[in-house]
Amino acid sequence: MRRPASQYKSRMGRVVGVETIRLGDGRALCARRWSGRGQRAIVVLHGLLDSSEGWTALCEKTRSHTWIAFDLPGFGYSDPPTRGSIGSYAQDVADGLAALGVERFTLVGHSLGGAVATALAEMRAEQVGSLVLLAPAGFGRIRLAEAVSVPGVRSVVQSTLPLALSSRLAVTAGYLTMVTNGRMPQHDVISRVTTRSTILVDGAKEGTRAVVDAGRAKDAFHRRRVDYDGPVFAVWGSRDRLVPVSHRHGVRTAFPHANVEIWPGMGHHPIGERFDDLQTLVARAVSGADAKGPVKSAA
Repeated sequence: MRRPASQYKSRMGRVVGVETIRLGDGRALCARRWSGRGQRAIVVLHGLLDSSEGWTALCEKTRSHTWIAFDLPGFGYSDPPTRGSIGSYAQDVADGLAALGVERFTLVGHSLGGAVATALAEMRAEQVGSLVLLAPAGFGRIRLAEAVSVPGVRSVVQSTLPLALSSRLAVTAGYLTMVTNGRMPQHDVISRVTTRSTILVDGAKEGTRAVVDAGRAKDAFHRRRVDYDGPVFAVWGSRDRLVPVSHRHGVRTAFPHANVEIWPGMGHHPIGERFDDLQTLVARAVSGADAKGPVKSAA
């Protein structure tokens, strides 16, 4: 079930529709839509602590296609998941796309959203024209996520996280150190986190749980061939401190035909660090460019 979309005009003059979709169990899933001229939509899925608003600059820049960005459950204006798992996030997005009437699309996922995009591509392979993975989780174990999930550490993190997420200084320092490789994060990124700090705690907890479980699972992506044969483009920054660059080998196991690139000097945030290159990469994916290129070595 869909509620009527509300609309607003962006700073670049584009009309953006915001829709609330009611899932089968009554939870709300929020989606933003930037209308364009192309027949195939581009669906984008964000990473941990972000929301659909994090894609605004990219979605507004390319007017030739319709862009749809979801708030993953527990983030932005979407209700929390019943339990954080990559498969359940993917199912919620699949249900959201069905409610919106989207049948064929290019799929782009960053970090946590990359793992969700992979699961969705396998779940709806016939609908996904091409897949773009930006430092995706789910292709190996992430030690930092596992460390904060240890029972004793987890209780400390959960008790201190609301205060940390409400502090602009703490959030900025975290992004500088772990996400943007020393590059000052955009003002609106910090504002989204700090203003929603209270509700982000549960989303972060379930998202971290999903990432840890995905890395340890016996049928994890990096331990098998994923059942999706369409074009796959994967990118890492050579200085990514969150999702190890070595996880690119897991992508090769899951998608032997994938085009995997390492972008020298980049951290974990291609939207903020390599915007023009990201825009070009998505354009290649949309155009159905050959995905069987060579793997590029890290600088």
